[in-house]
Amino acid sequence: MIAKTSLYISLFLALGISYSQGQPLAFNGQQIELDGSWNLVMDDFLSYDEISQRPKSISINVPSIWNEVLWEGSKVGAYGFGTYYRTFIYPQNLRDTTLAIEVSEVSLAYKLYANEKLIGQVGNPGADKNKAEPRIDYQIFDFSVQAGDTITLIFHISNFEHKTGGLWYAPTIDYETRIINRYEQGRTIKLIILGCILIGGLFQFTIFILNPREKFCIYFALVCMSLSLIIITRGDLTIMDLFPDTSWITLKKTLYLAIAMTGPANALFLREIYPKFYPTKIINIMAIIAIALVLFVIVVHPRITYSIVPLLHGYNIIIGVFLLVCLVRAAIARKYGARFLLIGYAAVFLTLVHDMLSSQYILPSYSFELMYLGITIYIIQLMILLSGRYLFALKGKEELSNHLKKVNKELEEMVERRTKALKDKNQIIETKNAELQKAIKEKDHLMAVVAHDLKAPLSSIQGISEMMGTDLEGQSAQFNEMIKKVTMDGRAMIENLTELKVFEQGDYEVKLLSIDIGDFFDQKKMEYNARAEKKDIVLKSHLISKQKIVTTDVNILGRITDNLLSNAIKFTPKGGEVNFNINANEESLTLVFKDNGPGFKENDKDKVFKKFQRLSARPTAGESSTGLGLSIVKTLVKLLNGTIALESEEGNGATFTVTLPV
Repeated sequence: MIAKTSLYISLFLALGISYSQGQPLAFNGQQIELDGSWNLVMDDFLSYDEISQRPKSISINVPSIWNEVLWEGSKVGAYGFGTYYRTFIYPQNLRDTTLAIEVSEVSLAYKLYANEKLIGQVGNPGADKNKAEPRIDYQIFDFSVQAGDTITLIFHISNFEHKTGGLWYAPTIDYETRIINRYEQGRTIKLIILGCILIGGLFQFTIFILNPREKFCIYFALVCMSLSLIIITRGDLTIMDLFPDTSWITLKKTLYLAIAMTGPANALFLREIYPKFYPTKIINIMAIIAIALVLFVIVVHPRITYSIVPLLHGYNIIIGVFLLVCLVRAAIARKYGARFLLIGYAAVFLTLVHDMLSSQYILPSYSFELMYLGITIYIIQLMILLSGRYLFALKGKEELSNHLKKVNKELEEMVERRTKALKDKNQIIETKNAELQKAIKEKDHLMAVVAHDLKAPLSSIQGISEMMGTDLEGQSAQFNEMIKKVTMDGRAMIENLTELKVFEQGDYEVKLLSIDIGDFFDQKKMEYNARAEKKDIVLKSHLISKQKIVTTDVNILGRITDNLLSNAIKFTPKGGEVNFNINANEESLTLVFKDNGPGFKENDKDKVFKKFQRLSARPTAGESSTGLGLSIVKTLVKLLNGTIALESEEGNGATFTVTLPV
């Protein structure tokens, strides 16, 4: 479908261009040929009367340049001035009318006469450089003829700037109405072609601005720009209509710039379309050479650049052949669009090659519309190719979107199912949690009842044991002491459990008061010195107080200190040492408790602050241990927003560090 559409559009434009060319003027079946042999007289601007006297002249083919022509035994060269003339007879049997002559580029200024009448000029030809005003432009001049008139067309031409001089292209003569109609039809089609190319290039350039990852868009824009520059600087020189004051230097620089860009821009574009078939290194080398040529064209005067124009043409032909071969490979591999793009590329390549060779007078020059047709076919096929790529991309995006919608729907259904399952599980968890809270409350109530009910008999047993202790001796006294100790341990455990429950449930209200840390330290030191002496333990204590008054809950601080000091003494062997240090400053209160007892194994450190844990370390003198002391300490430290840390190695004692804010 894409190939057929491209073919139909190309055929339509070809027919339009062919129609716009019309038929050349013919008299009695004989065309007036203005290409071929003309008379040339150098170093003089001859008038019609002087030409009528048949002056000495030489024959020169048009189109051509006069550089290699021999005049008076020597080559004319590029620079100079002279007169071209040619005579034709308007038939007797034709009506009086107005003819028109179409003149393209002439190097570099001229005046045109029909017999003695000046019918037009471009620039101002002169006998020397100072008098000449160079200019290049496309013009149509009209003049009247009567039946049987003998018309001599006379060109006064001068060139003191360009590397070549003379009539570069053969003029065309026809009836005025026909030549103007043909010009307007051709110009209309040409502007349509130019507009399509520029719009396509601008569209792709805009896409590149919005999405720079699409590099083929900027390369396509470069292709469009280079081909557009070729179109407006060849043939009827559309650039002169757009910018009437354009100098011949700017005109030629623009043309040479387009020639330098066209091949490499195509190479970069086709590499992006078919990357596997266009070697990146070779394309990059082409691009680097093109950049160098572009800079050369911009900087250097056109008369010098003209010397390397054959090299530019040869370079583009080499690139074109290389790209054509790569495109053939892509077409053989059945890559998308390669086959019908091959037709368009071959068309533009052959027409541009013809234009290059004819501009160097290697091949005969035909109508510029042939080149326009090749460019048009190529650009249209490129646009259709890119449109197809976008179409496939949109189709793929649509398919992906539909797939995503399907997946999203499935995910939504899955989420809905899992949400329902999660709600059901949450309901179960809430039910279980409510049952658990109820069980905890019942357990707490039971513990409170049991603790209350156990305290009374344990107190009675303890009292009876103390009373009996005064009258017992020997083994009976030992048993009585054991009963007394077990009773006291039981009461201590009940009190600890009750206290831990109060702290954990948040029933305890923290009361922050200002205390003298020195008094607190002295009290605890005196209290625990006596207990330490019973085990021959040395209690070393040290106070560093930069802040004498601190704010804390004295009850909690006392409980923390009591638990950790009693533990240190309990687990330190007879004759050992316990260190108790306090460091108070403006920001924190730090308490350090260090013993040289058995310490903790590595796997015991995670259990130290948990309730009812059986650890490897045991009290050194048979003291009791409820397994709740350190758990209570951890809870109390949290109540004061503090931290507690343990450092210990088995056999090297333990160090507890408590840090509290003040």
